Amino acid sequence: MAEYNSDEERFAAVINFFKDYKIIILSTLAMALISLISVISFQSYMETRNSEAAIIYDSWLTALESNNGGAKEMFDELQDTFSGTGYAKLAMMVNGSNFARQGDLAEALENFRQLSDDTSGYFGNDVLNSVAKINIARIELSNKNFTNVLEVLDSFASNKEHSMVYEIKGDALLGLKKEELAKEQYELAIENARNESQKSILNIKINSIEL
Repeated sequence: MAEYNSDEERFAAVINFFKDYKIIILSTLAMALISLISVISFQSYMETRNSEAAIIYDSWLTALESNNGGAKEMFDELQDTFSGTGYAKLAMMVNGSNFARQGDLAEALENFRQLSDDTSGYFGNDVLNSVAKINIARIELSNKNFTNVLEVLDSFASNKEHSMVYEIKGDALLGLKKEELAKEQYELAIENARNESQKSILNIKINSIEL
């Protein structure tokens, strides 16, 4: 380690160091400044997009509730222009649920599949992704596509999921004539059930297998 006999020598050493490495130092500072500006600009951009999406989303919900025209155009704008926002994803979930209630399972399935794609991955939304998959599985179950049900719910691998996940798996396995595996899923559903009425329904399903 270099030793300096006076403050002048120390100051000269600092000056020489800056002269020798000034390009690296200035480049590093410039990159840091550009990165900071980029982050701030992106955050401001996203806040603006979310604010605009929120206005359209609220207007869309109002149009749905009042059955006024323009709801489809607002939904399309959310999906096309503000596809990366949470409001676009919420609108997709609501839209899929509305189609399901109306009995249009094909349209409902399309919406939930799109929601599943949009909310998957590192920057996705686990909650909405789970909701999408469960709804896809329920529709596929009603269509008797039992293998599809199990494929959709394959990502729910732990023993501490919502009881509905295990119940749907059990129903699909029962549809595939795999009674013992279905019973195991119903038992997991009972372990995770939150009320007695749900447990009673699951016990009825188990007893029907054992008969």
